[in-house]
Amino acid sequence: KCGASDRERLYAYWVSSLLCRGSLNRDARVMHFAPEPGFSRWMRRIGFADYQTADFAMTGVDHQVDLIDLPFDSASVDFFVCSHVLEHVSDDVRALSELYRILKPGSISLLMVPIICGLDEIDEDPSEALEAERWRRFGQGDHVRLYNRQGFVSRVRDAGFKVELLDITYFGAATFQSLGLKRESILYVVSKPETRSK
Repeated sequence: KCGASDRERLYAYWVSSLLCRGSLNRDARVMHFAPEPGFSRWMRRIGFADYQTADFAMTGVDHQVDLIDLPFDSASVDFFVCSHVLEHVSDDVRALSELYRILKPGSISLLMVPIICGLDEIDEDPSEALEAERWRRFGQGDHVRLYNRQGFVSRVRDAGFKVELLDITYFGAATFQSLGLKRESILYVVSKPETRSK
């Protein structure tokens, strides 16, 4: 009835569980990049003291931003949601560095991209100007890359994040069934260590 996708239902379930066990509190400064309408409404209803939205082109957001040059102070965000954004960004390495920079040490966040099973490595070409070619190669006219799982996780770790993959074995088959989720659904949860390891 709410129009949420399966991944948004899993996001909401996970955020609820974080709040219940105290891993996230409603006093947190939350930044939601490219906010999905249904999930964003749900996040606002949860009652975070400081929930803000940001996007490059979307209207009605709190901040008009470029992910590769964010206007936020370092270590100023307690929790972010960045879902299905990096495949649009010209320089995802720089964008990941910016997301790492703004997140407070010791915090966790949600970082999602479409993952193509069977792809050997990340396929990307930010310089591709022809929309038809982007459709052919990347599956959408405004995408500039396709991620495989290993390449995505490696790139995120190279930015300094720790990465945890939460799948059906973590949530349980009964939860997946009750939420109407695909069995292959996975959450990519990133965290910023208290001190960055080399």
